[in-house]
Parts: sequence; C-alpha cells; structure tokens
Amino acid sequence: MRPADQLYAGIQLTRPLLRNITARVERDLEGTGITVGQRAILEVLLALDHATAPQITAHLDVTRQFVGRELKSLVAEGKLETEENPAHRASKFYRLTERVRAQILSIRRREMQEIDAFAQGFTKEEIRGFHKILSALNTAFSEST
Repeated sequence: MRPADQLYAGIQLTRPLLRNITARVERDLEGTGITVGQRAILEVLLALDHATAPQITAHLDVTRQFVGRELKSLVAEGKLETEENPAHRASKFYRLTERVRAQILSIRRREMQEIDAFAQGFTKEEIRGFHKILSALNTAFSEST
C-alpha cells in the first residue's frame, strides 16, 4: 500500500475512533455528575489554572456558544468559581473548585493507568510518530477551513 493510501485509511479511522473514545469517556464519567462536554472544559481549566471563555474556546477549537452553555451549567452546578478579570470587565476568569479539581485529577489518574498499559504495546518512536502525524493533520485541516 502506498504511504498516501495508508495515511488516507488512517484518516478514515478517526471518525469511529472519536465516537469510541467519546462513548468510553461517557461510560467512565457515569456517576460523577460530569458530562463529556463539561469534561473538556474542566480539562482546559486544569491545565491553565484559570481562563476566560474566549481562551477556553480557542484552546478547544469549538464554538463560543458551546463553551458559554457549558460554563453556565458548570457555574450553576457549583463546579466552577468565577473571578473578575482586571483586563476586561465583561470577560470573567473561570477556575475549578477544589472539589472538582480533585475529582478531575482522580479521573485522570485512572485513565493514565490504562493509557500507560496500552502504550506498552508500542515503541517510543511509534508513539512520537503517531503524535507527529496527528498534529500535522490537525494543522493541515484546520488551515484549510
């Protein structure tokens, strides 16, 4: 198989892969009170400590409306705290509550144990190559939209 054909076949696997990952994350979140959409926001805030809605939107490369709905829900459920943004009055900072930070860290630890076990089936070079190709594909396709 030509490299371009094999790459195309790999690209075709992304749709079912994303569906399967989403379904797995959904199952793993059962009983936590966190949805897959909320999880995405919480992951960003775990990484950035605090962020505005536009920063979260850019980080996730999703719509403002999605981020706005999720943030509103997360604040209403007491999962996020807000604080004033001295640089921009209308754009508040969002931050994880300590309870939710601990919850997300616990979820991440469990997932990383599984990913560590899965990664044992591949060399470091294969994993680096996988990441390099996914990153390049994401850049190439995002530039064309």
